[in-house]
Amino acid sequence: MKKYVVSPDTVWDPGAQLLSQCVVVENAAKTLYLSGQTAISADGQFEGTSDVEAQIRLSFENIRLILDAAGGTLEGVVKLTVYFADLSNLDTYTGILGELFPETRPAQTVVEVSRLAMPELLIEIDAVAVL
Repeated sequence: MKKYVVSPDTVWDPGAQLLSQCVVVENAAKTLYLSGQTAISADGQFEGTSDVEAQIRLSFENIRLILDAAGGTLEGVVKLTVYFADLSNLDTYTGILGELFPETRPAQTVVEVSRLAMPELLIEIDAVAVL
């Protein structure tokens, strides 16, 4: 699989540290569409009450575990949709994103919503990945 970013001069360039406007994938054998992941552990327990960093990390760990089970890795993530209960936590998310995707940031949509499925949730992340 070959993956690269396209960022034409005719659209806003947010900088590689934030996101990629477009990720092109060549020779991908499979595409995975992951449901929104949250801070719920494998045993169904909610974790990270009032701790957005813990919730972001567990959400990404759940994404990683699903990708691993499907034969993929976080490197194959090309698109994220991130739902925040409070967008003031964006800097925390961006910092963690930099740790997880040091080379190429996925294309992203980030929104603040009035609430998520459970009142304890501060963030939900869904992903598209290629193998």
